[in-house]
Amino acid sequence: MKSMKLRLVGTAITACLMGIVATSPAVAGPGKVFVGTNHTNMSVIDPNDPEPSNEIAMFDRAENGELELMGYFSTGGQGSGPAVRFAGDGLGSGHSVWLSQNRRFLFATNAGSDTLSVFRIRRDGLTLVEVEPTGDGSVNQRFPNSVTQHGRLVYVLNGAGNGSITGFWMSSRGTLRPIPGSTRTLQANQLRFPPDPLLNPAQVQFTPDGRHLVVTLKDGPAEGAIPGVSPSGPGRILVFSMDRTGRPSETFTQTNTDNAGPFGFNFDSNGNLLTALFIGGPNLTSSAGSFSFNNDGTLNPITANVPAPTEIDLCWLENNGRFAYGSNYTTGTITSYSIGANGALTLLDPVAGTTQPTNVSQGTTPLDLAITDDGRYLYNVLPGSGRVAAWAINNSDGSLTSIGEFEGLGQTVDGDNAPGDFLTGESPAGIAAF
Repeated sequence: MKSMKLRLVGTAITACLMGIVATSPAVAGPGKVFVGTNHTNMSVIDPNDPEPSNEIAMFDRAENGELELMGYFSTGGQGSGPAVRFAGDGLGSGHSVWLSQNRRFLFATNAGSDTLSVFRIRRDGLTLVEVEPTGDGSVNQRFPNSVTQHGRLVYVLNGAGNGSITGFWMSSRGTLRPIPGSTRTLQANQLRFPPDPLLNPAQVQFTPDGRHLVVTLKDGPAEGAIPGVSPSGPGRILVFSMDRTGRPSETFTQTNTDNAGPFGFNFDSNGNLLTALFIGGPNLTSSAGSFSFNNDGTLNPITANVPAPTEIDLCWLENNGRFAYGSNYTTGTITSYSIGANGALTLLDPVAGTTQPTNVSQGTTPLDLAITDDGRYLYNVLPGSGRVAAWAINNSDGSLTSIGEFEGLGQTVDGDNAPGDFLTGESPAGIAAF
């Protein structure tokens, strides 16, 4: 149970734990896995029995892929907790937790307190370096739910109102300094607060070369597809060009997806964009798509929509260069795709991996995915069971072999619709691994 777990505060790490983790993507071996608890205690009434605020659960990863919980480290901020729309997905986003390129720092968004936390990674724990506001608190600069980093640049996505991105310079010590004039609004058209995870901005990420910044906006299904739900747009992928000062272009290019629901995304080894399309298949089933970049930031479809029509809500997508894997929130499965030399996606197995039964009515609700630097292991956050699922990747054919599901997270509430906003409790989201 969560109340019985050992809690460690990052600032209490002693001098004997000063070894800095460094890894090479080509080297197999043990590593770490980090998961955001997305916990909030904003509605706690009894000060003598406080709930934790947002934390990072840190796991040791053995060479065979198995996980062992190390402890919990406070972000110094608040998560969102379960959402009224989806109790298992309070953020409705990808990459709310992000590893720095040098594997020395970990970033975590705090959607309930409108802040970004930075940790220094050590062999046996995390040290909280800094907590920075992600905006001025105005309607378009709240609810940070995704973060990305390239070199000295760190950018955060704020998902409320019309949404925004804003940037920071990062020092070699992990401290952040806001970049004046870096904030851009997104025309996200979110009418409620917190934003509806069926519709809201989902992810921000730099392209591998750092020349562009990409944002996905789900926007929801087309008018009439779900009774009482109106889309906030056509399902959009926005691309900003980055200048030499570290600021995005004043305007963005926009690619529409015919309300296919672009959500979590990443890039293949040639820099092509691979994105989940959570309602892109027939009758709002799962799909994924791939796109190439032009110099001006416009996108060319490669395989714009590749359905997995037996699965529902493929929301997160990650790849290891040869194969891509998407998690299906509603059907509790992992779908696999092969990646062609030109970035084309081909459906391999709509049910490449399954998650174990759980005791909440909505099921395991698989969320964010992470693949280790060596491309051998896939990890998946399961709010419905309070676990992290693990698979070994067979790089000869892309098949998955289950390693197990590992405890260490709190479960979300039973029933897919939470009774209120910022409800005290946990809705785990965000994962990073090496």
